[in-house]
Amino acid sequence: MQPITPEQVLDELACIAFADPRDPEALPLKIADKLRALELLYKHLGLGDGGGEEGVVIVDDVGKEEP
Repeated sequence: MQPITPEQVLDELACIAFADPRDPEALPLKIADKLRALELLYKHLGLGDGGGEEGVVIVDDVGKEEP
């Protein structure tokens, strides 16, 4: 077995983060999987202004009805 490289991990995260769940040939993904992959990529790339201490906050309100 070959060692796992950081590039391989980033490639896999990118595949999950940018996968189209409507693609019938793609592996089944949950929105939470995509959000987590995007969050990990976001942190790795150092995106954002870095001004807040609370870090990345992702609100998953897909499919929820408004009152």
